[in-house]
Amino acid sequence: MGLITDCKCIFCDDPCETREHLFIKCPVAEQLWNVVFSHSGLHFTVHSWDALIAWACSTWKGKSLLTSIMKLGFTALIYILWDERNKPLFQGRFRNSQDLFHAIKDIVRLQLRDRNINRNDNVNITLVEHWDIY
Repeated sequence: MGLITDCKCIFCDDPCETREHLFIKCPVAEQLWNVVFSHSGLHFTVHSWDALIAWACSTWKGKSLLTSIMKLGFTALIYILWDERNKPLFQGRFRNSQDLFHAIKDIVRLQLRDRNINRNDNVNITLVEHWDIY
């Protein structure tokens, strides 16, 4: 097994894959962030990794369903992007962005499936429907 020296983005062929590019600026990452946020009733407007981390740390506090979904969605999205980035390199496989979002959604749904959710709250009702949490 050798060292991989090509820094081209596996998703969009950008010549220089950086953390900023892979997790924020790559069109695949942008599309996934937009879908995760829109499923949560939010708009993705963050344009840098540092800004995303700062915003998440200052905003996602407490134990509300929305906060839990965003924390899980964040970690699932990062994991899925990193895992998917390595699959073509090491396994020769590649999934499209719709399949990646379904994987993120499955992770969120599985983590929340046994949670006691207030289903009288309109925000929670919408989140449960969008994320298929039953």
